[in-house]
Amino acid sequence: MKKLLALFALCAIALCSCERSNDNQTQGSDLMLTITSDQYMKFTEDGGEGIIEFSLTEAEGTRTEDTPTVEATCDAEWITINGTVDNCISFNVDPNTGAERMATIHIEYLSQSELVVISQAGGATVNTTFTATHLGGTYYGRFLGDRGYNFFVILSDMQPESVYTKPYAATEYRFDLYSGESSAFNYTHRIPVGTYTIDHARSGDPYTIDGYRDCSYLLTGNNTSTPYLDATLVVDEDSIIAEIKFMDGSVHRVEYHGSPVLGDYSQPTYADISPVSQYTSDINFDVKEGTISAYYRGDWFGIGHDNWFLHMIEDKNGGFNGVYLIFDFLVPKSLGGFDNKEGFVGEYTIFSEHPDSYDYTIPEGRLRDDPTTSRMVSILRKRSGRYVYGSTYEGW
Repeated sequence: MKKLLALFALCAIALCSCERSNDNQTQGSDLMLTITSDQYMKFTEDGGEGIIEFSLTEAEGTRTEDTPTVEATCDAEWITINGTVDNCISFNVDPNTGAERMATIHIEYLSQSELVVISQAGGATVNTTFTATHLGGTYYGRFLGDRGYNFFVILSDMQPESVYTKPYAATEYRFDLYSGESSAFNYTHRIPVGTYTIDHARSGDPYTIDGYRDCSYLLTGNNTSTPYLDATLVVDEDSIIAEIKFMDGSVHRVEYHGSPVLGDYSQPTYADISPVSQYTSDINFDVKEGTISAYYRGDWFGIGHDNWFLHMIEDKNGGFNGVYLIFDFLVPKSLGGFDNKEGFVGEYTIFSEHPDSYDYTIPEGRLRDDPTTSRMVSILRKRSGRYVYGSTYEGW
């Protein structure tokens, strides 16, 4: 945030003092959007009217007769955007009889965007306030359908171990978030800014929290698991704030102050240990006895290409106990997806950064930063009715 200042409702209802800018009448696509009022506003439980002020600064040497349009949106039902007059955005906050709550107002101008966080006191009493000192979690991609991208988030008073275990005596608030933004192939996974609300229907829609009891829950020091009845979580550039209501009526407020980056594990996270290409040395896999299992995942990484997930296991000494290779194959969506059972057949190249095209490529390990620069060309073909895999390695 650029500023952190409480702005109560009595202040928020003041008349907007900004005047129409001459630049606003003459500038177009070469303008820079800047929020000039506070980007953190706090209201009492009574609610009221708020004003967001912004400016559009002209880039040097540019001028156009177009009138720019600044759009403001908010997903929270208790906030109503009234409209934009001159360089002011007006909105209303409803009265609140429940727990303290927060939401974000998104202000956009062409490809530029800014964020204003709205916090409102509640009529309900917060029974517990928990300040998390550590943030952990992992990124799962399109884990639940094809709508949102899954970030599993842990807010804890100790360094998280993994999504399956926790340190002894640690308290962890866990959230299964779905965002509209992908984090595929990034070595650092940043939780997308926005307001997330609980969804017991498990839609996987962007900006929801999976309300299933085994996905979002409080894990106490004695390993007691308590699911959420209701929850709202707000992520901005330097904090995460959550309001949680439990079945017994108690309300918890959870705060984490720091960059919302999932990188606090001492052990490998999901993207390290899950099936993903990690090969950096010579591989010789040319067998006639074995098995290959192909799984179609759709646009798992959110890049407009289909993903086939392949296991290749050597049959050795009468059992599948030989060499075991695992790959993520990226292919054009035009190949027909799941309806084309051999849509992954082709020649592939491993990449470590975003290539010009994802056609017939294999992603290198997404979190394990291997300094070795290499390329492996992979050929999958049919031979005598069996799939055979061969590969060569080229160092640069």
